[in-house]
Amino acid sequence: MLWYKAWMETRLRLLMLICVIIFVLFQVYSHGDSKLRGPALLNALEFMWVLSPLTLAGSGIRPESPFRMVKGIQGSMYFTLSLPVSRLRLLAVRSATGILEIAALVVAAFCLAAAALPAVRAQITAADGLRYAVTILLCSTAGFGVSTLLATFLDQQWQGFGSMFVVFSGRWLFTKFGAQPSALDFFRAMGTASPLVTHALPWTAIGLSVAIGAACLMAAVKVEHVRQY
Repeated sequence: MLWYKAWMETRLRLLMLICVIIFVLFQVYSHGDSKLRGPALLNALEFMWVLSPLTLAGSGIRPESPFRMVKGIQGSMYFTLSLPVSRLRLLAVRSATGILEIAALVVAAFCLAAAALPAVRAQITAADGLRYAVTILLCSTAGFGVSTLLATFLDQQWQGFGSMFVVFSGRWLFTKFGAQPSALDFFRAMGTASPLVTHALPWTAIGLSVAIGAACLMAAVKVEHVRQY
């Protein structure tokens, strides 16, 4: 039931992101395949993959609205807390659902791109595509963890604003100071410095993102354990 509940709350968000992917692919198709690896497209991909974990990230143990950022605690929150399951399980199921949906979004994006753009099959090898998919999933963990942590002590409205502020402030700092060393920039690793360009996995950027995401998720568990509703 917990899995089904999480799916019902997030399915429209996943559909919205798939529509964004279709729009991006349509733009690429309409402008020709020559821009397949262009900076404009890679920057657009980076923005989309940064936004996706914030959209699909866990809401802690709170119910959430599909599109609206609701202020305050919903009435069904107390029903959720009355269920015979631990808060850790509630948080784990909701977070796991978000991670699986990000993975499904990546698979859907790759399948749609391969079907709609013949140049994808011609210019991008299967190995580079697999590296890029792994990079997206692992470099998304930082934003996913930040949003999940904020969800444990902020309502849905401020979680959305706070997550975007933290993540895009981090992106600005990486850009402003040149990400010294640049290998740490896990944002660029999903865009202009992705395996589609470098043909290698950005292990340093992946390590930093996973470390931030894991730290945030562990902090979220601690907050949910002690918080009083």
